[in-house]
Amino acid sequence: MKHIFKSTLLAGVVTLAAGMSFAQDEALPQTLFTNVHVFDGVNEARIENASVLVEGNLIKEISTDGIEAPNATMIDGGGRTLMPGMHDQHVHLTVFNPLSDGLRQNITPFHLGGVATIRSERILMNGFTTVRDLGGPAKSIARIIDTGMFPGPRIYSSEAFITQTSGHADFRKLNDRHPTLSGQGPSHWVDTDMSFIADGPEQIRMAVRENLRRGATQIKIMVSGGVTSEFDPLHSLQYQDDEIQMAVKTAEQWGTYVTCHVFTEQAIRNCIDNGAKTVEHIPFLTAEVAEEMVDKQVMFATAVAPVYSVSTEQAEAFYTPASFAKWKSVRDAAANMIEVIQTTPGMIDLYTLGTDLINNWDQTLEQDKKMNDEFKYLHEAKFKPFDILRMATSNGARMNRLTGLNNPYQDGPLGVVEEGAYADLLLVDGNPLEDILLLAEPDANLMVIMKDGVIYKNTLD
Repeated sequence: MKHIFKSTLLAGVVTLAAGMSFAQDEALPQTLFTNVHVFDGVNEARIENASVLVEGNLIKEISTDGIEAPNATMIDGGGRTLMPGMHDQHVHLTVFNPLSDGLRQNITPFHLGGVATIRSERILMNGFTTVRDLGGPAKSIARIIDTGMFPGPRIYSSEAFITQTSGHADFRKLNDRHPTLSGQGPSHWVDTDMSFIADGPEQIRMAVRENLRRGATQIKIMVSGGVTSEFDPLHSLQYQDDEIQMAVKTAEQWGTYVTCHVFTEQAIRNCIDNGAKTVEHIPFLTAEVAEEMVDKQVMFATAVAPVYSVSTEQAEAFYTPASFAKWKSVRDAAANMIEVIQTTPGMIDLYTLGTDLINNWDQTLEQDKKMNDEFKYLHEAKFKPFDILRMATSNGARMNRLTGLNNPYQDGPLGVVEEGAYADLLLVDGNPLEDILLLAEPDANLMVIMKDGVIYKNTLD
């Protein structure tokens, strides 16, 4: 018996040693960028004439003295700018127009998921390696992308909108029954997967928990009227203090946060006074509220593209008369919002880029090609290129870190080029710190797109 035991033990040791040797032989793949100027996502001055070594899915080394990596795949940047992959902090991968008629009547969840998956590749090719989805069932798309089955960005999903009855995400038509008041329960998949109609703290607590169960990384609630919704005027205040507080408290029990769809000054106040960590849109922002946001470090995404991407004539033809009137008031307010942001110390540090583009499902790929027009609008609004770049990189990553342990990407930081960070990288043909409009033409000016250490585009070959 002792002989058998010793033989078995010896065999186990040999097997373990062989396994360790095999593991050492299976070295992580490396990619070495040489001859690049690095914008690190944080500092305005580039790291000139640098080399950056990627090992596996992380950045292993950054040096201006050269890096020895004989087994690495070599990419000579030719003096171009290497920068972090960008963040779009306000997208809707699975939401399409028209929200009431088309979404409820003419689209199945399977159709929706298929189109959303196809969209993800276009978004990645725009240079957005991370997005925050603020309404709609996007966790399933994230799972497909994260397994490597299909190319796309990292996704921080909010899952279903949470809205009050007759709120901005109550997508019912006038004669659709209420999922609670009818006593019959939801009549449509939209009411169980796309948007939760929840009134009162108890229903809100249940809706937040259901979204967290489905894998939401943060929670989105509607706290003011919106442009496209039919049954809520723009000035309407949605959700009361105890309802917002319940959403915040329930999210905090999972270590994450609540963001609010808000337009009016009072709606913004209601959110930040009741614990929301981020807010969306804020076209009627005032200097007083902006100062309170800075004091409480409440981050935001304005998503100006839907306002500026169409002319008044196009908007009037596209929207119903009621929605056009709301759109026009938002458009008129936006210039003042931008002035308040630019003149309130500390607001730029809280600003993240978001596009919020929604179109008919069969037109959304053409729309997604225009995501990067956001850089044109921010440029026209006289934001500095450095500030715009921070909005699109490290500021967005900072916002996503508010998800805490719910963050699905824990191996390293995002939105920066530093040792130990995720290897989400863009090689830009030029210097976006001098010409931000380079990023408005991603097909022409993004020479290399890498996400998680994998190269998805390389036009240098």
